[in-house]
Amino acid sequence: MSDSRGAAANDDDEEWAISLDDLGDDGERPPEREPIEPGSPTIEGVAFVVLGVALTLAVVFAGL
Repeated sequence: MSDSRGAAANDDDEEWAISLDDLGDDGERPPEREPIEPGSPTIEGVAFVVLGVALTLAVVFAGL
């Protein structure tokens, strides 16, 4: 049993096969995303929020 533990300890000391330097960072940044701008609310969005609030209040006050 001590041999298998020694082998496992040696596995932890080995270096990784791939390092962060091998990944090829070209120094390029990913393109910046355009910000999400607010718009007028849709009926589906309003219904979803109202349903969520109603379910939350039902769970809080009913103690489900």
